[in-house]
Amino acid sequence: MTRFLAFLLGVAGAVGASQAPGFTLQYMQNLNARIDELRPLVEKFDADVERFGYTRDEAMAECRESTGLLNALCDNYRSTVVRYEELSAHYAELTAVSDYMQPVTLAKTHKQDIVESVMEEFKPAVPSTMTGAAYAGGGFVVVWLLASLLFAIITAPFRRRD
Repeated sequence: MTRFLAFLLGVAGAVGASQAPGFTLQYMQNLNARIDELRPLVEKFDADVERFGYTRDEAMAECRESTGLLNALCDNYRSTVVRYEELSAHYAELTAVSDYMQPVTLAKTHKQDIVESVMEEFKPAVPSTMTGAAYAGGGFVVVWLLASLLFAIITAPFRRRD
């Protein structure tokens, strides 16, 4: 009976883990859309400060020292530029690793607001890629082994000694 339960839990682990590549893909699409949304704002900022002979870094440094209305305007630009750079670096980090490592990298470095956005629309699907199959196999093996070990520990005192 415990072997059957371990097998069923392994199957559940396979189904759950197989969703990681699909979720990662949707996360990356959402992330890329956010970058695309911020890019024109940052490019306009860069063009505006360049007209006055500044680089982005120089303008940001001056914004940190500003007060009053200029400070309020700078805060908006600063937060936009920082978010754009942060998301661009995150996207570059995800695309720099193999398809097999992207879900692992995402688990370590995710942005919670994007995860929540993806979760609102995510629908589990049958994986049809090698990556999905690899995660399904890994999920099965890990959960099956853990369940088998747990059941062996629980039932050990009740086994007959011959």
